[in-house]
Amino acid sequence: MSDLLLSVLERLPSRVRRGVVAAGALLALAAVMAALTLTAPHGDGHRQPVRERTESVPVQRPSPRRLARPVPATAIRRARRVAQRFLAGYLPFAYGRADLAAINGITPTLRRRLGGRAQLTPAERRRRPRVASLQTTATTPTFVVATAVIDDGGVTTYRLRFTLERRAGRWLVSGLQEG
Repeated sequence: MSDLLLSVLERLPSRVRRGVVAAGALLALAAVMAALTLTAPHGDGHRQPVRERTESVPVQRPSPRRLARPVPATAIRRARRVAQRFLAGYLPFAYGRADLAAINGITPTLRRRLGGRAQLTPAERRRRPRVASLQTTATTPTFVVATAVIDDGGVTTYRLRFTLERRAGRWLVSGLQEG
C-alpha cells in the first residue's frame, strides 16, 4: 500500500506534492493532539478523560464613573439654529460677498482668526454656495460638533466642520475646520 502511495506522489508536480505532504502531516498532528487531549494516563493504567480545572478568578469591576448627562433636545435644537445662522453669514463671507461683520454667533477668538477677506479666484466668486445638509452631534451638554455639506455648484460638494460651545448661556461657534 505504501509503495502505491509513493508512486502516486512521485507522479504529482512538486508543488502539489508539497501540499499533499503538508496536509497529511497536519492531519497526523491533529489526530495525535486529539488523542492526547481527550485522555491521559491514570494511576491504575486506564486512561480517563482529562477534566478541566476550574478556578474562581475574582472579577474586578471598574470603579463607577460619572456618566455625562444626556443633552436635552432643546439644547441641540438651539445649537442647530445658531449653526444655521452662522452658515448664513459665513458662506457669503467665504465666497467674497460679505464682510466679517455679517457672521453671527462666533467667539471673539474665531472672529480674529478669520481676519480679513478670503482670496478667491473669479470662478470661485461666481459660485452660489448652499447648505445641502447639516448634522449636529452633542458630545457634552456644553459642546456640539456640526458638519455641513456645502454645494457651491462646483464639481463636488465639500464638508465644513465646526464646533459650538455653550458660553454664558448661549451657543457660539468656537472652531472651524474644512474637510
